[in-house]
Amino acid sequence: MTTPSQGHVLYLEAHDDTRVLMTIILEQAGFKVTPARLGAEFLKQAKEGHFDLYLLNHTFPDSSGVSVCMATREFDEHTPILFYSTLAMQKEREEAMNAGAQDYLIKPNDLFNVAGHVAKWIEAANKAPTQSAKASTGASVKKKGKR
Repeated sequence: MTTPSQGHVLYLEAHDDTRVLMTIILEQAGFKVTPARLGAEFLKQAKEGHFDLYLLNHTFPDSSGVSVCMATREFDEHTPILFYSTLAMQKEREEAMNAGAQDYLIKPNDLFNVAGHVAKWIEAANKAPTQSAKASTGASVKKKGKR
């Protein structure tokens, strides 16, 4: 399993209470967390920083999790994206996965499973071939993502 202190999570959540609670849970598990409240704020931070995982809710005042996920995939196709949302229908899950997410957890049922999923996806991304290896084989490489 990955060493949690090596994981930096950019977390997009509009609800203050949920954002604070999840930040505490992830920090207690050893992750560094950078919280964002709005989609535009999240995208700016994602473009300017390096994160090991993006954690998204499904709805925000200025955008949707699906649109933020799609916009993120335009400049970073490698960093894992995990949704944590109250929207529990299969349709919402499929929309998120089709937009580029790797996983979809349901609030509040999966509250204490989020840190484990974050660790799992960071570890999987760290084991993936590096971009330089992909580039040397002629594979397409997007600009961000140090996997």
